[in-house]
Amino acid sequence: CGRGHLKKDLDWMPPPPTSNIFGRIEEIDTNGAKKKKRRNRNSRPSLTIGPVGPIADVRNRAGSLSCSSSGSSSPPASGSEPSVSPVHGAYSKKKSKTEDEGNHGNDDTRCFILSTLASQGRSKVHCILCEEQLPVFDRYPLVDGTFFLSPRQHAKTCIEVKVEGRTQFLTVVCMGCLEGVHGRAIVCQFCNQKWDGSSLILGSMYSYDIFAAMPCCTERIKCNSCYKPVLHPAQRLNFFSDYSHMVPCPHCRTLDTHFVKPLVFCYTRQISRASILWP
Repeated sequence: CGRGHLKKDLDWMPPPPTSNIFGRIEEIDTNGAKKKKRRNRNSRPSLTIGPVGPIADVRNRAGSLSCSSSGSSSPPASGSEPSVSPVHGAYSKKKSKTEDEGNHGNDDTRCFILSTLASQGRSKVHCILCEEQLPVFDRYPLVDGTFFLSPRQHAKTCIEVKVEGRTQFLTVVCMGCLEGVHGRAIVCQFCNQKWDGSSLILGSMYSYDIFAAMPCCTERIKCNSCYKPVLHPAQRLNFFSDYSHMVPCPHCRTLDTHFVKPLVFCYTRQISRASILWP
């Protein structure tokens, strides 16, 4: 009617914020509308390297600086070494069945790798296939190759770590061996199929053994104790990381990482047209 007026309530106090099931804080403003903000990032776990994603159809090689983040972890590399890897640009590769771990470009993963190497006093690592020495950088891509965690120590240069209460070994394969260039290819001793790591992401880390993730023949899925198949030849596990887990043999009931085999058992090195025994 135009004859009323508004008066501020000086004794009014805003209600305390409440959190909902999605981890956000809801507040009520003076107009009665809800305002949402996310929970502080510091409340999350500091290390996430377990498998979190389903099987994806496409995997691109990420070798660009767009993956880098602004973490404050000190690198193990010396100050005289460059902080940028000589590998640049995104490498578009063929489609492959791989599991998206969500680790590439992840700052928790970067800090985990750098702190592990720093505790060992290392600024360089060695490829387990060709033994080439690789410098480690403090930003993505961390290395001209791929880090991965394995329950088996494939070489003496692999670093023992504890991940979620399990003993794992931080391992690296260089880019040349991933691509199989200059005679660096390795082939299965049983089915002669070439191992191909060209679809893996450069400079980051996988939380499973990349050699066990895609068994090429029945020999790769046999029990380490009774040597009978743990799986049906046509059966496949849901995630690549499942092949690195402890599983019981259905025949002898032995609990082991049956799919993670020694490289000397699985592969021969291919040089030109000839194959020689590993290594």
